[in-house]
Amino acid sequence: MSIMSTTLHAGELVVVVDPHRGARLTSLQICDREILVTHADSPLDWGLYPMVPFAGRIRDARFAFDNHTYQLARNHGAHAIHGTVFDATWTLDEITDSSVVLSTSLGPLWPFEGTVTHTVDVTDKRVRLTLSVLAHQNMPIQLGWHPWFSHPDSVDTNFASMLRRDHDGITTDERVEPTEPPVDDCFFEPNAWPQIHTQGSVLEIASDCPYWVRYDAPQGHVCVEPQSGPPNGINTKPLILESGKQFSRWMEIRILDTQ
Repeated sequence: MSIMSTTLHAGELVVVVDPHRGARLTSLQICDREILVTHADSPLDWGLYPMVPFAGRIRDARFAFDNHTYQLARNHGAHAIHGTVFDATWTLDEITDSSVVLSTSLGPLWPFEGTVTHTVDVTDKRVRLTLSVLAHQNMPIQLGWHPWFSHPDSVDTNFASMLRRDHDGITTDERVEPTEPPVDDCFFEPNAWPQIHTQGSVLEIASDCPYWVRYDAPQGHVCVEPQSGPPNGINTKPLILESGKQFSRWMEIRILDTQ
């Protein structure tokens, strides 16, 4: 089904999803107030988009798997970043007033065949996102989401530890004490779900992903990104998905309070 974008409604929430821009949420409004960055020159820098089949940077856009080394396209300096489908055209498979299901292949920029599904479901107090990857070949896999929150008043993240970054800005395996914002780092083990205070609302970000990247952009936007693995995890902590198997994770944006 070819539709430029679709709008989902539930209670005080209005969500716009665009199949032609990476199945991303191009708008998320609460009581007619926008909470996302809705435009940027680069598709990496706006909306809320899925990151598949890897999240964050891959060092030198290169990884090894099954005794082979694979070279990916460089789209972040010397590195690859945020997967192969964030600017792809997806197929709209199902749609209701409050939910949508989209799918796409992992595309020609990924050396293995697979299908990814993105489900967006809206209720009056919650947006639930689910990503699922079905492997058609054995492959390493990683997924996550990249939300751009527009100029929030404050962001509360209370993590137990984080991974130290090296001279290339890529996470290592070394756990260290969390630093104070502004940051561009990968964290673990939230003592409480991250909260976003923005546009008169208090939002909670929840996920079954064990890794969280927080990025405080210079212009005042903030990203809080749940990921199934750390940046460069395709090299350092690969999850191997066998052919015919499926891997899924979920993320929720919950409204705790609205004025």
